[in-house]
Parts: sequence; structure tokens; C-alpha cells
Amino acid sequence: MENKKLYQRRWFRITSITILTLFVGLLGIDLYMRSGAIPDCADPSANTTKIKCPFLAITQPSMKSRSDFIDDIENAGMEPAMAVFVATQITWQQKGLGAVLGGVAPDIYQLTDVHGISHCDLFGRYLPELKVMARKLEKEGLLTIQDLVTMKQWVAAQEGIAVIESSQIETSLAFLGAGGSLETGLVETNNFFAFMKGERLSAENGITIEALDQAQAMTHWD
Repeated sequence: MENKKLYQRRWFRITSITILTLFVGLLGIDLYMRSGAIPDCADPSANTTKIKCPFLAITQPSMKSRSDFIDDIENAGMEPAMAVFVATQITWQQKGLGAVLGGVAPDIYQLTDVHGISHCDLFGRYLPELKVMARKLEKEGLLTIQDLVTMKQWVAAQEGIAVIESSQIETSLAFLGAGGSLETGLVETNNFFAFMKGERLSAENGITIEALDQAQAMTHWD
């Protein structure tokens, strides 16, 4: 039997092609996401151990491995393909290709420097003020998804920044996470604020790309 060199062995070629494909794919996505700068929203007084994403605060996904992380956010309602993408892309930006290949989980406490995800205008920073605003906007205890847009734009104004794409996505995710209806465009006010405080709700929707797209299509940011 011919003694093939290492790079000629079939398993090596498959592994190499897989790694190269993964690297090129991640690099392409990374370059796209890095086309938008992360606003400087460092707050020295902020608690750096706090999970800033309500969905992750509710889910508390494991950081032992990426597979455990993915399993946990899938069980919390995120579709598998989206869960894999989110976990892989965050790990890539935080820790590099080696960590991706090694199955390392994202650090859910360090999301302030992740392109395509990080943003300064967090709902959670202004919940008392937003509750006052919501009482004026709501009708029969319900907010429209466009009301959430109005609230998000107000938060951005307080931070002195424009609403970027990742913040728009957070608005749609908050709407879905709080049990908002894609048929009516309405969400219960109390559920929205409960979700933003990291409380698990029985009314939560599944977090899918299709659902996020539908929610995004219902909003106007002009």
C-alpha cells in the first residue's frame, strides 16, 4: 500500500477543506459586520458582570462549551441554525478561529465589543423613564411594535447616537421575547418590561430568523 504523505491523506484533505471553508465563511461575515463601527459606550460605573442581553439573562446558557451554549439557547426558543451562527460568530470575534475550532463558548458577560451585536442604546438602562413613556403610549395595556421603536429612538437620543442595525434587531427580539403578536403587532406592556428585566415568560415566542424578519418588516425607523 502506498505510503501517502500527511497532506495527501483523505481525512486530512476533508478536515483542511472544512477548516478553510469555515474560515472563509467566518471571515466574510466578520468583514461585513465590522463595516459598522461599535459606538463608544463604555460606562466605568457599569457592573461588568451583568448580562446585558435580556434573552441571555433569562436563558443563562452554559459557557462550558459551544455545544452546551447552543443547546441551551435552542431550548430557550432560538432556532438551531440561528443558535449555531450566533454562538460561532461571537466566539470568533471574542477569541478567534482557534477558539471556534476548539468548541469554545462565547463569553456572555463580554458582549460590548462584538460587531453586529453590540450597541449602546440599551432599553435596560432607562426602564423607569420608559415605563412612564409606555403608559402614555399604550392602549388597554398594550404597546405596538412601533411604540417600541419610539422608545428605542428616545433611548438612542439620550445616548447621543443613531440607532444602528443591531439595536433595531434588539427591538424586534424584545418584542418577540415578550410574547408580541406578529399578527396584530401588539405586545403586553407588563410583559415587555418583565422580559427586559430578565424574567422568564410563558408567552415567549420562538426566536427565528423568519420571525425576526417579520417583526423588522413591521417597524419604521425614519
